[in-house]
Amino acid sequence: MEIVNFCLVILTALLIALCARLSIKTYDVKNFFVASGHFGRFLIFFLMIGETYSIGSVLGFPAGVYSKGEMFPLWFLGYILLSSCIGYFINPEILKIRDEYSCVTLADIFRKHFGSYVLEIIVVINSIMFLVPFGESQLIGILVVTKYMKFHISTMLVAIISGLMTLLWVVFSGIRAPAYISIFKDILMVVSIVMGGVAALNLMDVPQPYLEHLVSSVVQPSYLSGSQDLFIVSTILLQGVGFCVAPQAVAFVFTARSEDTLRKNQIIMPFYMLMFPFLYLMSMYALRTHMALSSPNDVFMAVVSNTLSPGAQGLVAGGCVLSALVILSGICLTIGPLVSRNVLHASSGEWQSRGAKIVMAVYLMLSIASLSFLSKYIIVLNNIYYFGISQTFPAIMLVIFRKKMPASLVGTGLVGGVLFSLLLYFSNIDTLGINPGFIGMIFNVSVLYFGSKLISRRSIYKSVQT
Repeated sequence: MEIVNFCLVILTALLIALCARLSIKTYDVKNFFVASGHFGRFLIFFLMIGETYSIGSVLGFPAGVYSKGEMFPLWFLGYILLSSCIGYFINPEILKIRDEYSCVTLADIFRKHFGSYVLEIIVVINSIMFLVPFGESQLIGILVVTKYMKFHISTMLVAIISGLMTLLWVVFSGIRAPAYISIFKDILMVVSIVMGGVAALNLMDVPQPYLEHLVSSVVQPSYLSGSQDLFIVSTILLQGVGFCVAPQAVAFVFTARSEDTLRKNQIIMPFYMLMFPFLYLMSMYALRTHMALSSPNDVFMAVVSNTLSPGAQGLVAGGCVLSALVILSGICLTIGPLVSRNVLHASSGEWQSRGAKIVMAVYLMLSIASLSFLSKYIIVLNNIYYFGISQTFPAIMLVIFRKKMPASLVGTGLVGGVLFSLLLYFSNIDTLGINPGFIGMIFNVSVLYFGSKLISRRSIYKSVQT
């Protein structure tokens, strides 16, 4: 029964993706990648919330609680909540930039505001370099989920089928595929997570002293050291801004019909955090019952397998796989135009679309081929994801406030911020608990600030001389 339900979920999603094509009236490049900015509040809500309900969150949150304890939810929930607040202010401004510069990708903003092809390429390289491991983690998550389905097929075949489905979605329906499927997927995931959390709570024999200890540990933060406090705060700040300026997030903003649509969405987005208490209960169940797990990533599916009926397990597994495929399709639709539009500068919309489809196919093939190699380093790659993605935030703020600055200075700040973050991370330099990526962003901002001051003084000096 579980395999039947799982297959029904996947087939339903495939049907939705194909039906989404029927809503496409014109097939220009903007319609394919950003729906020509016609998405209303309903579709925007489900599309943009997809990253919160990604397989990384569904599997990663219980895994983090299970392996790192009660400190983990503080920064995980903190940065998601902060990103909703930041998005309320900057997302409508990014939409104004789209209309002013006729943008389709994040790199378009940099080329058209700062007037530099080199800076455009730097942004493309930075985006792809850190998006690739993010996509790889989706494939790894699919393998974790399907392992519990007992399909008795190789992991490589599972990855190939996942890649083919993703490519089929985006080739036929563009950005509408992940948007429409997100509605089905999110409803399924809400029901699944609530069922799993309630089942875990009912099966746990939780004594009163344990509950009192749990409450006191939440109310009294004295168990956190100073370095832990610094890590939590700096990570929340880094990832909160990074979540809003990630290349795929910016592309999703470009699909919105109006600024008001985005503001209203940001107000209700924090309600999606209601799933985390139920995921927390599932983590507690795994800890209380001393479940034998090969990896912390198995917590969610292991608890589902122990608490829900076979039919429900199939629905949950199907929803989890869809969560990964939706994110993977969003990454494809981001990387494709970054190459065809910003690197190759295809002359026509038709060639941009065709080139992007080829790039997406190549990207998926390379991801599948490198799965066994990169999976060994996925934890490291996920840790540094926000090191690079967040470094575009200072420059985006310059664009929002319509501040001009030499492209060389912007590029130096961005590249320097990324390299400085990676240097601190891999050299194990003591940062007193501060997230290395946050220090890298401080370096980035410092380059922009002091560089602009130096340029201003030189301009004043030259004017005096003349």
